[in-house]
Amino acid sequence: MLGISIYIADRTLEENLNYMKEMKEAGCTEIFTSLHMPEDDIELLKEKLLEIAKAAKQLEMDLMADISGKALEKFSFPFLLESGVTGLRMDFGIRASEIAAYSHKMKIALNASTITSEFLATLKEHDICLENIEAWHNYYPRPETGLDKEDFIEKNKWLKSEGFTTMAFIPGDGLKRKPLFESLPTLEKHRNQSSFLAYLELEKDCAVDKIFIGDLTLSAWSQHQFQCYEEGIIPLRVTKELPYALWDITHQNRPDAARDVVRSKTARTDEARFVITKNISPLHTSKRPKGTITVDNYLYGRYEHELQITLTDLPAHEGVNVIGHVIEEDIPLLDYIRKGESRFSFITAT
Repeated sequence: MLGISIYIADRTLEENLNYMKEMKEAGCTEIFTSLHMPEDDIELLKEKLLEIAKAAKQLEMDLMADISGKALEKFSFPFLLESGVTGLRMDFGIRASEIAAYSHKMKIALNASTITSEFLATLKEHDICLENIEAWHNYYPRPETGLDKEDFIEKNKWLKSEGFTTMAFIPGDGLKRKPLFESLPTLEKHRNQSSFLAYLELEKDCAVDKIFIGDLTLSAWSQHQFQCYEEGIIPLRVTKELPYALWDITHQNRPDAARDVVRSKTARTDEARFVITKNISPLHTSKRPKGTITVDNYLYGRYEHELQITLTDLPAHEGVNVIGHVIEEDIPLLDYIRKGESRFSFITAT
């Protein structure tokens, strides 16, 4: 599940509302915002929060607000409950008894990194509503302070064994947040990675249930990637070096995934063969470094028409035509195509 972050004071209300609409189309279902703003006019912030909450409800998006004990005093729990905020991420300065009481009124997210068996036992003593409790990791604005992947996975597995829904942040590749403008990931390794790649790693490898974009916006290309993924497709930017009749269709990896290549199940169907009516002659039968897109020619006998993407460096073969290459930035996405019967498409790199 993909969510976004809206920072009420960082952009205009119109900019925030437009971004919410764009990202809803990209498959986002939840919004995170922060109410740690002691220097701002509280009444003005309340007005803006009400507008964001109203728009979120219209878009059928949940709204989670990060709040401390001091901020909670300023906003008041009754106001937040009536505002349209659907949940609170409770940070420092809030007692276990208060957290437990609030959990019977709305969804509550706790700091995933600081949850311990002892703290969980204390919450249970105060009759916490576990069905409304989630475990959310922080994002880390300062470079070199993000979490390590292995420790992160171990923590998430424990949290899930205790019944928690887990959440983490990925960086955005659009506007960055002040004051450091260094992106807002949970894992340090994601700080300068593409948003989509970071998402796939958290979703597939890290025992994470919810993934939020920490930064202010996504680039148009990243939005397109998420829109495609919402339809079950991983888009790959490629350089096309030979004409090919099936460049523009959606392909599907075979269920018996190969070690060395992604094999298109689609390219050798009867429908595909009907489109390609001529035999494929040997052409451009060169070396195949990782990310090379190939089609087997008639010298490969019954494998003629097979489309592959190499997952490792392979030598030239007289029966294999090189027709293009995945661009370097998108090559890491191949690891997530080979895992299972994934769908993928080709888009000409610009």
